[in-house]
Amino acid sequence: MLDMESARIHRTIMATAKEQITQLVQQQPNVSSYDEIIRELAFHRMIERGLKDSEEGRTISNEEMEARINTC
Repeated sequence: MLDMESARIHRTIMATAKEQITQLVQQQPNVSSYDEIIRELAFHRMIERGLKDSEEGRTISNEEMEARINTC
């Protein structure tokens, strides 16, 4: 798994969404199903969004998250 700095550098190197998607699809095994590929793309996108949020200071503490979960 990539650490945060490696992931940031990786995102910088990849110029376009189309290039990122192409690379991710090509990294999947040839026997991957459509659903497996879609899940991998969605997972990658969630990681990208989370890293961006972290870099931009849009985070909350574990205590705050626990409080939010307990109010549901």
